[in-house]
Amino acid sequence: MNISCDCGQFVAELVAFPKNTPGRLVCYCGDCQQFAEKLDRNDVLDDFGGTEVIPAYPKEITISSGSDLLACYQLSDKGLNRWATTCCNSPILNTRPNFPWAGIFHTAYKSKDPNALDELGDIRGRIYGRDAAPGAPFKISKTVAFKDFLTIMPFIIKGKFKKMHENSPFYESDNVTPVSKPTIL
Repeated sequence: MNISCDCGQFVAELVAFPKNTPGRLVCYCGDCQQFAEKLDRNDVLDDFGGTEVIPAYPKEITISSGSDLLACYQLSDKGLNRWATTCCNSPILNTRPNFPWAGIFHTAYKSKDPNALDELGDIRGRIYGRDAAPGAPFKISKTVAFKDFLTIMPFIIKGKFKKMHENSPFYESDNVTPVSKPTIL
């Protein structure tokens, strides 16, 4: 599976997909919505303001081209590291330093098979519904429900145990310092 920006100048390879992912997840938090708005990319949100991500381990991502086009953004100095490209403003993924999580935007996944993400099945969790637009025909947890934790915790625990956050292409060797200095939006 490849990860790419819209114009194709940034390309990364994701190994072991879909083996290690907990599946399709959607976040409706105000920060995710604000990030899309700041990039002028509301097209990555669903009708209710949700951002669909499919998590992977940072260690399983190898950047093939365009690493110089990758920019790190934050909404505050303590916020998530949100990665997008400078060539076409494509949101790519969200990370945290020293943490085994790369929440890759569904729009960044590229495959010869246009239905490749469908193999993951239905969306397994919808969180932060308090910030979602009204009228959703499906259940969204107000914040993060217990069932949402049950979906992602095995992935995070396994990732911590196997050190899947190390050797990330998004952080220096200390696994804390982003390879691109974060810009506060």
